[in-house]
Amino acid sequence: MKSAYDDAGLVAADLLVAMNAEGRITIPTAARRQLGLESAAQFQAEVRDAALVLRPAAVIPREDAWAYTPDHLKKVERARQEAVGRQLTEADLDRLAPGGA
Repeated sequence: MKSAYDDAGLVAADLLVAMNAEGRITIPTAARRQLGLESAAQFQAEVRDAALVLRPAAVIPREDAWAYTPDHLKKVERARQEAVGRQLTEADLDRLAPGGA
């Protein structure tokens, strides 16, 4: 990653972030490219050592949170392992996603 400072110790202009009166900030194009951000995004914010640290975040709706519980993730992994080398039947799909469409 490019240093935030030039040879004179000044902040490089392409990494400067501005905040408006409403508290909105603009992420520089170079930083968005490095993070793979192509459109609107949400971030997890943390204040650490007098610095604002932003990390891209994937926000999951509360009604979908069950799919990310450790128990469900274990079931998904087990189903993936069972599926290796075989074709799933309609009964397998019904067992994996009961009540589906």
